[in-house]
Amino acid sequence: MIGKMFVSAVLAENSVANLLQHGKIDHLFKGTEVELYEFVRDFAKQYQALPSEETIEKHTGETLVQHKEPSGYYFDLMQARHVELSLKKGMKQVSDLLLPENKDPQEALRVITETAMQLISQRHIKQIVDFREAYGTLMSTYASKFNAVDEYGLQLGWPTLDRMSGGMERGDVLSMIGRPAAGKSLMLLYGALHGWRKAGEESLATGKKAEHDQSRMFVSMEMDVLAIQQRLAAMQVHVSASQLKHAALSSKGLAKLKQGLTEIKGYSFPFYVVDGNLAATVEDIWMIARQLKPAAIFLDGAYLVKHPTERDRYRRVAENAELIKSELSALAPVVCSWQFARSASKKNTKKGEKAGLEDIGYSDAIAQVASIVLGLFEDESVETLKHRKIEILKGRAGEVGSFTTRWSWGSMDFSEVEEESVADLQFV
Repeated sequence: MIGKMFVSAVLAENSVANLLQHGKIDHLFKGTEVELYEFVRDFAKQYQALPSEETIEKHTGETLVQHKEPSGYYFDLMQARHVELSLKKGMKQVSDLLLPENKDPQEALRVITETAMQLISQRHIKQIVDFREAYGTLMSTYASKFNAVDEYGLQLGWPTLDRMSGGMERGDVLSMIGRPAAGKSLMLLYGALHGWRKAGEESLATGKKAEHDQSRMFVSMEMDVLAIQQRLAAMQVHVSASQLKHAALSSKGLAKLKQGLTEIKGYSFPFYVVDGNLAATVEDIWMIARQLKPAAIFLDGAYLVKHPTERDRYRRVAENAELIKSELSALAPVVCSWQFARSASKKNTKKGEKAGLEDIGYSDAIAQVASIVLGLFEDESVETLKHRKIEILKGRAGEVGSFTTRWSWGSMDFSEVEEESVADLQFV
């Protein structure tokens, strides 16, 4: 029954990736679940699309079972069921091998060891793939991006970066680096708001929920929840965050705020703001994310995240950077903000010196584990009051380049000033 609920949830999500992303999982299905899963899996691999309920019933005679939770929930239940049944079977064999009339401790040890090793191997099967079986996964991913370029993956709203990244996916970590008070928090908020707002506006206009989940979880280690919500609201309706904070909006601005806050109640996906005091460690953030199941995680002030055992700040940051990559990004793409070291401010820009990956504060691990690294800079000119420059310090395929964003506190506009062709990016 659980396996049928999994298939039903995948079909409702209309995502081939959600079906194939777990790798070879035939062993998780039992009884009549097997034929249903195999038909849907083979159909998806051949046609890069999911079959309809009518097609499934015609070819398998099976009807879908109602579900209430996302497919990931039922996948976890199937794994737990498989572990329990496998252990019971192995323990029964071991018990028989330890009976007085048929005692064989060595064989009993072999059976229990083999059972445990097989379960561990199956648990990590997604991380071990046979390239000969790549067709289904690669073609489904290609089709998803080809058919929905603007919607696939996490888009941050800066065209140069979004075209370069192709949309961030689960397993990706983006690190934004800047000196204190350079505007990292605002840039993270802008990136978090972009896809969420776009999906919300479309759902209100069409009456339909967006195909791809655009829920957000924003964790700030530097600002409280109220301050984050004030900035988000100001960005949403394009009013001054300072005037909103100090209750100094004009009548027109206050009307915009009320209307905007009323409209977002009808948005399809949640936008969770988490107080950093509730998420002191990566494990805390992981537990909250497991419960909320956001499509993207934003971690503002990642260098302030604590560690349960490590007290040295440099080793703590290195440990946390690796935990963010291994634990958090396995749930959803993660965008973090970190700080440049003081060495970055000592660069002589007039002589062409630029801050780079080597100038990231605390640990080299921050750049090593990130799929993309952005540097946030303030040029030494009058334009700094209106613009910020973002350098692409690291891309997935070695891309480097830059783009300029607006810096308008009055309208809370931090969009890209002008689009640059991806062809202008350098590959090293």
